[in-house]
Amino acid sequence: MRTGIADASSSARIERVGTKGWGRHRTIGEAVRAAQDGGIVSVAAGRYAESVVVDRSVRIVAESGGVEIAPADGPAIEVRSGTAAVQGLRLLSAQPIRPAVTVAGGTVTVDGCEIQGGRVEVAGQATVTLTDCTITGAAGAGLDVADSARLHLNGGAVQHVDGAGVMVRGGARVTLTETAVRHVTAAGLHLRESAGAEAVRAEFSHVGISALLVEDEAAATVRDCQFFDNDGDVLRATGSAPFHADWWPGALPDRPQLDPPALGDGEPGGIRMERCTVDRTGGTAVHLSGTAHAGIADCRIDTVTGAGVVATGDARLVMTDTHVVRPRSTGVALLAQAHARIERCSVTDSGANGLFLAGDSRVLLRALGVKQTRYTAVHLGGTAIATLADCEIADTPECGIRITGRAMARIDGGRVDRARQAGVAVEETGDVHLRGMTVAEGEVGVRVDSPHHALVERCTITEIAQTGFEAAKGSGPIVRDTRIDGCGGAGLFVDADAAPIADGLTIERIGGTGVVVWGGAAPVIRATTIANCKKNGLYLGAEARGTVEDLDVTGTGYPALYIGASATPVLRRVHVHDVEEDLTLVDGADPTFEQCTVDAVGTSTMPVEGANPLVRRAGAAVTSPSATRPPASAATPDPAAAETLPELLAQLERLVGLEKVKQDVGSLVKLVQMVQKRREAGLSPPPMSRHLVFAGNPGTGKTTVARLYGRILRALGMLGSGHLVEVDRSALVGEYVGHTAPKTQAAFRRALHGVLFIDEAYALTPDGHGADFGQEAISTLVKLMEDHREEVVVIVAGYPYEMVRFISTNPGLASRFSRTLTFEDYSSDELVRIVQSQAADHEYHLGPETVEKLRRYFDSVDRGEGFGNGRFARGVFQHMTEQHAARVAELAVPTTEQLTRLEPEDLPDVPDS
Repeated sequence: MRTGIADASSSARIERVGTKGWGRHRTIGEAVRAAQDGGIVSVAAGRYAESVVVDRSVRIVAESGGVEIAPADGPAIEVRSGTAAVQGLRLLSAQPIRPAVTVAGGTVTVDGCEIQGGRVEVAGQATVTLTDCTITGAAGAGLDVADSARLHLNGGAVQHVDGAGVMVRGGARVTLTETAVRHVTAAGLHLRESAGAEAVRAEFSHVGISALLVEDEAAATVRDCQFFDNDGDVLRATGSAPFHADWWPGALPDRPQLDPPALGDGEPGGIRMERCTVDRTGGTAVHLSGTAHAGIADCRIDTVTGAGVVATGDARLVMTDTHVVRPRSTGVALLAQAHARIERCSVTDSGANGLFLAGDSRVLLRALGVKQTRYTAVHLGGTAIATLADCEIADTPECGIRITGRAMARIDGGRVDRARQAGVAVEETGDVHLRGMTVAEGEVGVRVDSPHHALVERCTITEIAQTGFEAAKGSGPIVRDTRIDGCGGAGLFVDADAAPIADGLTIERIGGTGVVVWGGAAPVIRATTIANCKKNGLYLGAEARGTVEDLDVTGTGYPALYIGASATPVLRRVHVHDVEEDLTLVDGADPTFEQCTVDAVGTSTMPVEGANPLVRRAGAAVTSPSATRPPASAATPDPAAAETLPELLAQLERLVGLEKVKQDVGSLVKLVQMVQKRREAGLSPPPMSRHLVFAGNPGTGKTTVARLYGRILRALGMLGSGHLVEVDRSALVGEYVGHTAPKTQAAFRRALHGVLFIDEAYALTPDGHGADFGQEAISTLVKLMEDHREEVVVIVAGYPYEMVRFISTNPGLASRFSRTLTFEDYSSDELVRIVQSQAADHEYHLGPETVEKLRRYFDSVDRGEGFGNGRFARGVFQHMTEQHAARVAELAVPTTEQLTRLEPEDLPDVPDS
């Protein structure tokens, strides 16, 4: 061990101490008293049972290892004054609760010592420096520094303390550099009153309560430190010296702001943590309350049992470039009157909220990233006020940002991705100004359920599973210059009694309706484009009101506009183009149309400029010259128009099987021809209904025969075009009350002058659902069939036993569908002929062995419910061609015969009998 004796001045007298005759002194105290000022006391190895008092400038140095001072009572060393140095000793206390070293004055350096079983006490105006020392086994505190004392710890460790590691009180100041504080039951570093501390590259681990505990008006600076495996909080502050700057205006404005004054790095006061790491903490990483002021920069907080950062009371927090990872509770929580500025930080994988604001807290969040939270990513409640600038939020099972209570937020830029409930939700009496944000890939984009006029402008809401923007009941948000696209439900939904203003919206690629306005709502919609919606462009429900101006609607699957019963909207300069149908108007609707136009519309009933009065009178019928014209499909030139009756009957005859159906169709043709002849002779025609029931299992040719039947009636002059419109329940039954009749009417209009083929018609009246909307579709259909007896043929199709039940559900159906054509299942021979026909159409042929195996295969298959008949046969042919392709691909140069011949091995295996 280096003793430092050789470095002493040659004039300095060395007092030597030894227990066995070495040196002139037997006790260290005796040597200290004998030493001159600045002298050296050299101590030989041994155990010295004394309490050494130092009141002069002296150096006490171990001559070699194994020097131990172990008094029966009192501290091992007590320094009262002077400039003292202690080196290489083991200093023991008589009891852990009592000090091993006390320093009441002077300047003391302790180098390479072991201090065991008691604390180090420093008081008065003393200055103490401990270098590479260990303090072990004390009770109460490892070091207790009070009054105006100064303590410097360089290296070494404070460990296994039943109490605080380092206690600093009064106006004392402590610095720790590369020191370890570990295995202490209370606080690692405890600051009270107006004390101050600085820790640099220190380590705090296995601390019971708080690694850093700051109270009253104390101040602390912690840089490049590590905190890990602590049972309690890392930093708990119930107060501190304040930041000496107006880092935020004394009275915050009524609304959020973006640019509070900056806090300079060099300003004193408060608590500062810089470039620190926190791992595996049992409590909260940072907990600020009372009047605590803390600045946290370039830190990482990982795996916290409690919350990452909590500020409450009147606490002030500045946090920059800090990342909170895997807290089991909330990432950052601001409560009561806490104020914070948080910039370039992130919260990842939190067990609760990413950021939680409540009480009357205030916060500026800039470039904050929050992802993978268990609850809402950013929650504002109470009367909290927040500004969010360029924040990135992703992957939450609840809301991206939720503003509730009386909270307010200004959100500028940034984005929310994959929020399972809503990207941004405003509830109760919350308020928001949302500008330039992107909300993507969530269930709902933005939902406003607050009476305040929330403002949303220049935002993008895209790839949303349900609704892009919801204005809830009674709300009145303002939405400007915003794009809503890629929504599975509605683009914009306006609930009952809501009165939003939507100005300059682009709504595109919508899986449902572009804009849905519920009963009693009164929106103002201006300068908006709606395009490519699978349902309506604009749906105005019963009793809806409001004004729609300068609206452009195109590319809708349902009529571009739907106006429900008793709805009284004003539609001004609405342009509808490139749609099949422009308007569904429910009986009792009373809209006003002004300067509206259409272009490239198949069926148009909307009053348009130049063709109708520009302003519709209340209660007047809405008509259009285009309302009675045939649909676009009927007016389009059809190459099949020149087909003759013999040609069509020959096509019917060439169909495989269906002998009874062919006979029935032939009888119907003869009946129609007879009716025509009687009319030509001036005789009254016999009663007949052209509407038919096609009863048969799947794949028996019902759709094929229906298409031919329409063309036959056209050839007979009974229908104008004979085209087939095929629908099912989904095309006739609506989702909302009052929506079914318009949908059924629209489908019927498309079939005018042709055949309306309703497949699986029995689904309109499912068993046990007497109040289903399908009954409304049937009633509407029956009335339309009566009103357009000569303009359309309706064919209903389905399973035989289901169609009997269907016809019996409505007396009007039984009277209009008096003839049923039964489509029998195909026999095995007929199924073989279907495969042979398919093969011939595709230039394949089947040998006798293949035909025989095919017949046996069809004999073997289950013919239960759901058997596909012709579809099944076509599927077998496709399987054979795929097997043939795999087989022939192995041949180097296949012949034409090999390329076209289907062999028995190309068939599915025939089950053993």
